[in-house]
Amino acid sequence: MKYYSKNYFHFDKRIFFDKVKNYVTSPSQIATHSFLPFIQYIYSFEKYVGKTPSDSNRPTRTKERSIMYAGHLDNFIYKYYADYLNTYYYNYICKEFFIDECIIAYRNNKPRKSNIDFAAEVINQMVIYKEAYIYIGDFANYFDKINHVILKENLKRVLNVSKLPADWFNIYKSITKYGFYKKDFIEANVGKESHLRSHNKRSYFNSLKDFRDFQKKYRTNYNNKKFGIPQGTAISAVFANIYALGFDLQMKQIAEKHFGIYRRYSDDFILILPIRSNVNEYQYIEKEIKNLAESYKIDIKEEKTNSFLYSNNGIVNLKNKEIGHMDYLGFNFDGKNVTMRSKSVYKFYRKAKKLISYAQSRKIEKQLETLPYRKSIYRLYTDLGETKKGRNSFIDYAKKAQAKFDTFSPNTKNLMLKQINNRKKKIERLLGIQIHTKR
Repeated sequence: MKYYSKNYFHFDKRIFFDKVKNYVTSPSQIATHSFLPFIQYIYSFEKYVGKTPSDSNRPTRTKERSIMYAGHLDNFIYKYYADYLNTYYYNYICKEFFIDECIIAYRNNKPRKSNIDFAAEVINQMVIYKEAYIYIGDFANYFDKINHVILKENLKRVLNVSKLPADWFNIYKSITKYGFYKKDFIEANVGKESHLRSHNKRSYFNSLKDFRDFQKKYRTNYNNKKFGIPQGTAISAVFANIYALGFDLQMKQIAEKHFGIYRRYSDDFILILPIRSNVNEYQYIEKEIKNLAESYKIDIKEEKTNSFLYSNNGIVNLKNKEIGHMDYLGFNFDGKNVTMRSKSVYKFYRKAKKLISYAQSRKIEKQLETLPYRKSIYRLYTDLGETKKGRNSFIDYAKKAQAKFDTFSPNTKNLMLKQINNRKKKIERLLGIQIHTKR
């Protein structure tokens, strides 16, 4: 396994794994290692809230997520132990309980697949069943609600120990009783990253001694609750999978009892059961699932929980009995057609308009002859600009989704490319010029 050095700013300076490999891989060293506090920043992103892209003048709301990142040495430790733990976790769920196929996120030992693959598999399975009961749920504030006692017990189960070894206990403690500083606070009292970089600084402090002096003056924030782990560290995702172990096992048993399938992708899960009698007889399962979640200290978002009936090439919402569609991992299925969520397409054009408008205003402001940011505009919002390394634009995502669904869900009508069929004309209209490109 390769461990790459990253050039982000922290309390310690960037290092390379070869220099610290012996330290990172030594249990005795990790057992007494003093982890640095995390740096916390708030990641803000827009969420579309309308039913259709033309719903309102304010179709989005801002959602915030707390992300924490570790020091450079600490990050290598978390990464190394995460890989080690992932192997144990895989052996446990695969060889002991055969639920490997149920857990479809945060797994570095599975073949590289994405939400597209898993959504295609699930939707295709419904079609194969011909008639199915579907339950979709979402864990609420998952990382923030992880119970430390349950996490510790599950960690011992996976490692097959009665007591956590000293190195593992130190890591567990650093993730549950973690310390942190807010990035805004650091930059207000030490200096902004951009300013420090312009003066050839490689971290917020010249030495760890300087940081310790700062720590004496400005108290570290600590998580003193009995629940919650930071989101963003190299080991947090593995811990999150391990925490849901009991819930996953019980859900797999429910699925097997009814000859169906259960899948969990991070904090989203789905249960699909072929109907062998009246669909009403399956709805008691909803209460069983909620009781399960409660017993394992997992909160399920009520507003994101839904149950459906798939029958006669249609989807019926069992809560309100309306004929409609279901959303899963970014895709919409109405019983016949599969599309990307309309809000994803809306965001694509909205971002394009925002960047083009900004570029046009800069052109006027700077009195430029040509439009700035052309490469970014072409690369992200047209079929131009592809490099040898490929791209990672929404257009590429739609093309990949179309190909995957056509392969793995051949009995549905897959309309991803049709959704962005007029992309050239729309971008040309925004740019005010004609783009010469092959479709």
